[in-house]
Amino acid sequence: MIKVSIVVPVYNVEQYLRTCLDSLTGQTLKDIEIICVNDGSTDDSLNILKEYADKDSRIVIIDQANQGQSVARNNALKIAKGEYIGFVDSDDWVDLNFFKHLYEAAVQNNCDIAAGGIIWNKTDGEFDFVDISFKHSKVYTKTTDKYKITKVTKVAYVWNKIYKRELFEKLKLEFEPGRCYEDMMFSHRILHESGRLVTVPGVFYHYRLNPLSTVNTDSPQKRLDFKSEVLKTIDYVIKNKINVNLAKYYPQTAKVIKLFGIPILRIKNWENYSIYYLFRVIPVLTVTTKRFF
Repeated sequence: MIKVSIVVPVYNVEQYLRTCLDSLTGQTLKDIEIICVNDGSTDDSLNILKEYADKDSRIVIIDQANQGQSVARNNALKIAKGEYIGFVDSDDWVDLNFFKHLYEAAVQNNCDIAAGGIIWNKTDGEFDFVDISFKHSKVYTKTTDKYKITKVTKVAYVWNKIYKRELFEKLKLEFEPGRCYEDMMFSHRILHESGRLVTVPGVFYHYRLNPLSTVNTDSPQKRLDFKSEVLKTIDYVIKNKINVNLAKYYPQTAKVIKLFGIPILRIKNWENYSIYYLFRVIPVLTVTTKRFF
């Protein structure tokens, strides 16, 4: 029996893909499948996937024309066979016992969702910032508690958790194609419309602060997508009478410092920390702050 299906969208990440795949094929939980969706990569990513698939039969490759991360995830979900589903971005990695601990906690506590911690890593590996860390294993059933413990009202992370596969069929859940920040609405829905969630201490998802990733590059369309997702999420929260502070859904603030008209530094302020970006894209410093909404 496949215990966890791990969904990995892949697009032009040849520099980081081996680190990701090594962390997945080396999982202490062996009863897994790793569904890698090559989303029209133009670099050597597909060849790397084939190289790993030749060595590990648990790797399943879907090769599609470039359609975006949402379509890649949705196509993987159509063929997933695991009892639970996990998501890993192809420039990130996880602790080797990540899925074992999450799966065991979910089963032992009869939970729909299990959540682990998150560490942000600078591309060169020199920078660590613990974003989410759980001290205890605890079960949550109320939506407001699940939102708070996973920080979903500010940053909707889909990839530090596993979810019962039957939830996707029961709730008709999928990721909206053609959008950035598609995790936001998905996370709010699945946390609210599912049952029990358990936190799992001592294991971490490692999010790579890759300045060239889709998340860390800016565009007018991305800003429009963000506003659209925030408005849809607020509408969902209001319609479902979920008791959360709507001010927490406001976007982060940002300040750009210029020298002779050239952008030198961008400061992004989030809920409880600020990140300084050299030339607007290279993360160089994180400062823990306190912000009040």
